[in-house]
Amino acid sequence: MEYNLAKTLPEFYKAFNIISKIGNYYPNFTSWYFDKVIPGVCLENDKIIIAKHKNEIIGVSIIKDTPHEKKLRAIRIEDKFQKRGYGLYLIDHSLKLLNTDKPNLSVPEEMINEYSRIFINKYKFNLDMVHKGIYRKNKLEYEFNGKNILLPKQNINYGIGKLYE
Repeated sequence: MEYNLAKTLPEFYKAFNIISKIGNYYPNFTSWYFDKVIPGVCLENDKIIIAKHKNEIIGVSIIKDTPHEKKLRAIRIEDKFQKRGYGLYLIDHSLKLLNTDKPNLSVPEEMINEYSRIFINKYKFNLDMVHKGIYRKNKLEYEFNGKNILLPKQNINYGIGKLYE
């Protein structure tokens, strides 16, 4: 498997076409990607990792790597490549670039069964908090390896939720 960092507009769009499939779980996903992630890449705080096999894109991960935050922001493997272990390779590569074995990350309730065994048993991630309504009303978000999702207490609207930036 080959890994490349997205650096050009066409690469940003190719990555978006894959990663946007998790956008159903996060309001304003498109805006977040183009208004937060892409500028973060330009400022070298974020990285978009494109995984390829035989010149075909199989998956994408987005990481945030700053002195104060090591975060696996998003990961997605194309449907036809799922259940083959490619996601583990992409997580491993993301952790290597972040230079940590305990990045902050979160998982929506609809996906926790898919990821919890891998995150807890294989990677030994710590499930630190379960948030209700942080991204979507009455939906749970499971946070691993830190308590970084929540904004300062005075800025939290528990009824509707707040997006972490």
